[in-house]
Parts: sequence; C-alpha cells; structure tokens
Amino acid sequence: MRKSVKKKSTDENIKPVKLWKLFQLFVVSSFAAVFAFTLVWFLTNWSALYFAYDFNIPAHFNLSGLFFDVDKTSPMWTFDATVTILLSRPVAAMLIAVLSLGAFVFIKRKLISFFFFLFWMNVLSFNIALGGLVDDAIMGSGTYDVLLLLKLNLTVVVFSSLVIVYFLYRVGIINFYVIKASFPERYFANPQGRFIFLMMAVVLPWLLLFTFPSFDNSAGYTLLGLLKNVSVMVILLPAFFLKPAKSRMAHLETVQMPQKFDWFNLVLFATGTFLLYYFMVDGVYLYA
Repeated sequence: MRKSVKKKSTDENIKPVKLWKLFQLFVVSSFAAVFAFTLVWFLTNWSALYFAYDFNIPAHFNLSGLFFDVDKTSPMWTFDATVTILLSRPVAAMLIAVLSLGAFVFIKRKLISFFFFLFWMNVLSFNIALGGLVDDAIMGSGTYDVLLLLKLNLTVVVFSSLVIVYFLYRVGIINFYVIKASFPERYFANPQGRFIFLMMAVVLPWLLLFTFPSFDNSAGYTLLGLLKNVSVMVILLPAFFLKPAKSRMAHLETVQMPQKFDWFNLVLFATGTFLLYYFMVDGVYLYA
C-alpha cells in the first residue's frame, strides 16, 4: 500500500504542467516585467537628473532617455560633475539590483506576482547597471566619457568586461536556484518541460519588452537592442542547463498559482506603468 502511495506521489510530481497554467505564468511575469522595467527606468534616470541639478547642469529625461542642455565642452562639466552624474545611473541601478536580489533570495514566502516582480527588478537593474556600459561604448556617450576621462587603457576595459560577465553569470545561478526552489519539481522533470516553462515564464515576457511602446523610439528587434540586453542573456543562461543541489534555497516555500490578490497586483502593475509612462511623456525636469 505504501509503495502504491509513493508511486502515485511520484507520478503526480512528474505530471506535465497544463498549458493554461503556463499561460497564467506568462501573463503574471509579463505584467511584472513591464512594470519593473518602467520603474527601474524612472528611478535610475531620476538619480542622474538629481545630481545634474546638484551641479547646476540643466537636464531632463523622458521615454527616450536622459538629455543634458549643456554641451560637453562647457566648463560646467568639471571632473567631479562628469564622474558623479554619468555614473549615478548605473550605481543607482546596481543598488536597486542588489536590494531586489536580496529580497528575492531571503523572503521565504512570496505571492507569485511579487516573486516575478522581484525577479525582473534584479535582472533588469543589473542589465542597466552593467549592460548599459555596452550601449554607452557603442554610442560613445555616458559612461564612455568617464572611461576617457579616467584614461583607462584597453587591457583594463577588457579585464573589467570579463569580470562583469562572470559576475552576471553568478547572478544568473542565484536567480535560478531561487526559481528551482520556488516551483514544483514537475516544472523541471525533463529537459523539454523545463525549456517550455522557462520560455513561457521568463524568455517570452522578456522578449515582450522589445515590442512594448519603446523607451528608445524604436519598437522591435534590432541588433542594438539585443546588444543592450546581452547581460540579461548571460543572467538567464544558467537556467537552461544548470543542475543545482536539492538543498539549495531550501528555506523558500513553493509559490502558488495566481490567487485573487495576485490579479489585484497585476492591476496595480498596469496602473503604475501607465502613470509613470504618462508622467515621462512630456519629460521630467528639476528646476532651481
């Protein structure tokens, strides 16, 4: 009898996940991703705008990015002003990333909507903090100006890039440990099921951001857009092949499928996204 019960439990554990449940995960993750992206965009640009105001450099930001109304050759761009203002955005993003990753790891019980919100907050913040360096190097602006100002040679830049890639890979491992510990084993019972789960819950919501009313005036899939998100790819990579020990993140409780409060949170996510988007349409300014 005991063997029969055990076998039934095992069969239940490896039972394929219904498509409807995967679709629910896609919806919740997508709403959380869009809101997290909008919130991180607003907070990080606001930090740079604040320091620009502190150095009396006129600036504003909108859906297209942060703009300075003073030419780079102006004497207002002192060494302190350049370093502080241009590094404030990635530093703010790094702070948000570390805090959200800490909450993602250490909060024992999470609603699934809050689970995906913390996941996307840390992943997208790390992307802005570190992946944004790639964009700046391509465009020859932003933190690229800081590199020129500090006169860092190519060797230092290459070595730093390798360290960043390794760090992002480790972040991806931590995120996957949390995901693995927070969902039933049947989501990872076989490579095919694991792939479908990750595609629905993580990859497709991320790709959806490319078609969201764009923050760089170009909705769609472009080479530059992919380069801006290389760090996201590095973070997501371990989830597709890593096999962590079962004891990892054992303190975490299994998340439940969307409950009533989760759907209420999705309404809050959508409302927050709309308000922030509307607030940034005409530009955000700080006046003396």
